[in-house]
Amino acid sequence: MTNAGPPASLWLRGEDTKRGPRPAYTLEQLADTCVRIADAQGLRAVSMRLVAQELGTAAASLYRYVNGKDDLMALMADSVGAEYDYPALTGDVRTDILAITVQSRDIHRRHPWLSQIQPTSLGPQSMRYLDQMVGALSPTGLSAPATMTGIALLTGWVTSFAAQEAAGLSAGSSADSGAEHISALLTQGDYPYLVALYASADINSSATESIDNNTAFEAGIDALLFGIAQ
Repeated sequence: MTNAGPPASLWLRGEDTKRGPRPAYTLEQLADTCVRIADAQGLRAVSMRLVAQELGTAAASLYRYVNGKDDLMALMADSVGAEYDYPALTGDVRTDILAITVQSRDIHRRHPWLSQIQPTSLGPQSMRYLDQMVGALSPTGLSAPATMTGIALLTGWVTSFAAQEAAGLSAGSSADSGAEHISALLTQGDYPYLVALYASADINSSATESIDNNTAFEAGIDALLFGIAQ
């Protein structure tokens, strides 16, 4: 028996050929309902049953549109991508990448559940994001694999940073508590390189400086771009 493999992406399954009444809803309506539920009650609240209840139909009827909850998650992740307002690319890599990633961070702030989703397939809005990121990195002259790796790193930074913000963590408090913890442990063992680092003027002066989240976010983007472009 031939292994059929995983089901085709939600956006590649073509028209529904099942017999029966014509579908009463669109994928966009399903996505909007899921996003509304997750925004109000959290990601765990999203279920076939509750989505159907919100739409005023039976849960079984949703299987005309999706194969299950994984498809709902993919719909949600793609749907919020419509909130991007992509400006024309300037040709300056940092400017263009920041224009996209700052919006991505804002979208994660509006939808804190987004960082918990790992969609297995890309929809049209996700493809638009990917296309824009490729365009923003194109002046670097990177190969296709390097470009896609760079996009994955930048996207991962936004997702992880937004997840920490959603958990109530700030760059300043994290840095301060981390520095204090390391300083306390320096006396408990032999760490010559850390001792030298913490004895430096840079570390001592930075300990009194406030690090805001915007600065930390951009610093991460800059560090990644420096590495990606090398």
